[in-house]
Amino acid sequence: MNPAESLSVTTRIILGALIFSLALLVLAGGWTIPYTFVSFSILYKFGMAKTYLRSGKVIGITLVVLLFFQVILASRFIIFAQVFSAKRISALHRINGMVITFLVICHPLLIKASENFTPYTFEKKYYPEFLGIALLTVLLLLGLTAIFRNFFKLPYAKWLLLHRFSATLALLMMPAHILYVSESFKSGIPRKAALVIFSLNLLMIIRVWLRKYQIKAK
Repeated sequence: MNPAESLSVTTRIILGALIFSLALLVLAGGWTIPYTFVSFSILYKFGMAKTYLRSGKVIGITLVVLLFFQVILASRFIIFAQVFSAKRISALHRINGMVITFLVICHPLLIKASENFTPYTFEKKYYPEFLGIALLTVLLLLGLTAIFRNFFKLPYAKWLLLHRFSATLALLMMPAHILYVSESFKSGIPRKAALVIFSLNLLMIIRVWLRKYQIKAK
């Protein structure tokens, strides 16, 4: 029996609306961080440079939240299977992945536009930025191979393994970049919220890998 059939249509609509409302609330909460917990880098920017930097930060936070949603969708929790069909979950995962890929390109462009595209020097203090470049490269690879899998002629089984490894690598790299690249995440509510999200990401990615090996064992 389809898991969605275990709930009435009305119940699925109500739960679906609640889930989307909660997702929007999390996103909206993230968007307030660059305005409420202002970093020193923004304080010393003016005009369009300030707009570029703040927009880049908002997009960066959006990326973190959307990646969190992406892992939730990939985790195949029963509640989501009951509220949405497997086809809708797959479509949401695919659309969300496309949005992430687009934002991955926008984020560094806006950040560097605020600095007139001045390159980073090879100094220890810039390691969060260089880690961010590596992270965005992995995310870009992840998105492009998913969108253009048929174009690259990747067999599904090999692509899925690459997809899972790349996603796991990105999720492991993300905390070091986010927590140390901006003063906004060095303390207080933003840091605690980020740590909660990263911890949940880790637990869910472990669950995905365990499910894979449990299926193989059967």
